Amino acid sequence: MTFIHQFAFYLHVAFGACALLLFWVPVFTRKGNTDHKRFGRIFTSSMYMVSLSGATMACLDLILPLAMHAAAMNAANPEVTVTAGQVRASAMFLLSLSILVFTNTRQGWLAIVHKADRQPLQHPFHLGLCGLLIAAGAGLFITGFMFNSILFMVFAVLEIVSGIGRLRYNLKAELETKEWWIEHLNGLIGSGIGAYTAFFVFGGSRLLSGLFDNASLILWMAPGVIGSIAIAVLSRRYRARFNGSWAMKRAVLHSDLVR
Repeated sequence: MTFIHQFAFYLHVAFGACALLLFWVPVFTRKGNTDHKRFGRIFTSSMYMVSLSGATMACLDLILPLAMHAAAMNAANPEVTVTAGQVRASAMFLLSLSILVFTNTRQGWLAIVHKADRQPLQHPFHLGLCGLLIAAGAGLFITGFMFNSILFMVFAVLEIVSGIGRLRYNLKAELETKEWWIEHLNGLIGSGIGAYTAFFVFGGSRLLSGLFDNASLILWMAPGVIGSIAIAVLSRRYRARFNGSWAMKRAVLHSDLVR
């Protein structure tokens, strides 16, 4: 079991590093061209591996917390049960984050592949994933309350809101004009948030912890805050464009220039 945990860790690091780099290629390439599609597909596959390997490690930590981290623990420590509880709490966090990444990645990919056809998004498996995300968020919130962790509770709310948003899109009666494009954007940016969150906490916190207090908390939350703002701004921009206000403003500007 320890070998499986270690192997999943190596996969997690390798595919996570690829995803961090690949995330920016679709962002800066022209939407819809060959490079955008190719690298978007590779990014999606990498994020699937990141989330699955992360879920594997988290599940093993939940089942066998001491065995998976025996090298870092002192078996003679009278507070070993407290350590096991802390390992399980962290595992719950990582498991919920893995579910968030997997669900958002799949949502964003299916939205752009099938566009207005939401049958794949209404498949019981995918709806179950969205429900699982909400349940994971609720479980994380309870864990955060028990351990007095603001970080856990903040991410729990994010996961619950994300799961409800995914279900709302999948089951609503009608879509707005090109709403599938906005859902694609939201899903994959949300997936990228998960990748950078994990990177900053495991890498950045070690580099910056000596520079200021509460580095881990700030680094965990920064990608989520920045990404959420980016999603809100871009969603508003594309909604305005697809609903015609962007075209109207451009026509008015052109008319003023040639008058």
